[in-house]
Amino acid sequence: MQFKIRRATVALALFSALTVGPTIAQEKAPAPTPATQAAPTAPAKVMEQGALDLLKKMSAKLASTPSFLVRTRSSSEAPGGTGQFLTFFTESVIAVKRPNKLSAEIRGDAPPFDFYFNGEKMTAYEPIHKLYATTDAPKTLDELPSFAAKTAGILLPFEDVIYSDPYTTLTQDMTSAFYAGFSVIHGVRCEHVALAAPGIEGQIWIDAKTDLPCLIAGTLLNVQGAPRFTVEFYDWKLKPELPDKLFTFAKPKGAEPMDFRALTGAGR
Repeated sequence: MQFKIRRATVALALFSALTVGPTIAQEKAPAPTPATQAAPTAPAKVMEQGALDLLKKMSAKLASTPSFLVRTRSSSEAPGGTGQFLTFFTESVIAVKRPNKLSAEIRGDAPPFDFYFNGEKMTAYEPIHKLYATTDAPKTLDELPSFAAKTAGILLPFEDVIYSDPYTTLTQDMTSAFYAGFSVIHGVRCEHVALAAPGIEGQIWIDAKTDLPCLIAGTLLNVQGAPRFTVEFYDWKLKPELPDKLFTFAKPKGAEPMDFRALTGAGR
């Protein structure tokens, strides 16, 4: 199971190094003493067909949607200077046009950032200081997440919803999947699926009427302290008017270029 959010090593927000802040994100929580360490309990491996069927329906709905606009609320944990985990919040507006266009506006517990991808260029822009970074990019959304992570240290916690075949991506390396009942989120019944893969325990809540994801949550087992994250999806628009210029960065007057990893803090 790819469940790509696991790529974030400390904090899971649209841009890990940006939304948490480079200084805090680089700090490490102190290791517990041997006397307080508890032996981890491996979860039972269960593979329920009903849970897989829910994932298939969600994935089919996403894959068959040529364009969409969605809002997200993200929370992520990162260790502060004392080792205590702190929680950070981010809100985003994400626009997708398959097969090769994405834009995102990110606001929250960090300086605001905007992101553009049009199948030719990938650009991140920080409007407060008018700083931007841009580079040639791959041609499809399927290639974007790994490229953004490797090239710029940019992590996309919502990336599972942009793939052309989300089900294959979600279930690769999966070790467990089961139906955990349902929850009512903001008045909407959402079917609750629990997933596991090496290094992560994840959960997805899926709208029972629309088959769209309501919420994704996870725990990063291989990261010290096992930090948690959530990404809530809401206000889905499946037939939006998305002009191509929305996905292309137009440099504002006075904006200055810089290296991607300097901009995101990933190189620190």
